[in-house]
Amino acid sequence: MKRNTFDDSCCFTVFDESEEVKYVASHVSSMRIARHRLAVADSAGEVVAKIRRLPLVGTDTYVLKFQRRHVTFVTLPTPNGSRSFFYGSNWRVTGEILSKNFSIIDVDKTLILAHRKHADYCELLIPDERNELFCVAMSVCVNLFNTIESPALQAV
Repeated sequence: MKRNTFDDSCCFTVFDESEEVKYVASHVSSMRIARHRLAVADSAGEVVAKIRRLPLVGTDTYVLKFQRRHVTFVTLPTPNGSRSFFYGSNWRVTGEILSKNFSIIDVDKTLILAHRKHADYCELLIPDERNELFCVAMSVCVNLFNTIESPALQAV
C-alpha cells in the first residue's frame, strides 16, 4: 500500500504481489464531507468498501462498511502508547499501531493482518482472502493517523 500525494481525491493505492493495482482509496466527491468519508474501489472502479471517520474528540474512530458487514475501529491515545478496539468483531491489535507496525489476531490467535511500515510504503500480509477488504480498509484508517515520522527534541 502506498500513499498517493499527486492526486487530491486519491489517498492510497494498494498493489498485489505482482505490483498490479488492486484497490484505490479516495475521498468521497462532496466537498462538505470529503474530510470524513473515503471509498475503496477495486481495479475495475467499483466501490467495495466505505470508510467514515467520526469526529469524536480524543479518539480516532472509523466506521468500516464492506460486504454487508459493519465494524467500528477506535484508537485512544494513552500515556503508554495507544489502545485500539474493534466493535463488531472479536479481533484485537498487537504491537504499536501508531508506529504502523502491528498485527491483528483473532481470539484463537489466528493472524488476520500483519502491517509493516517501510520508508515509502506499507506491506500488508493477509493470510485469508475473506478478510482482505477489512484489512485494506483498516490499513487505510491507520495510515490516516497524524503521527510524527521522525521525532526530535526542540530547545525551549
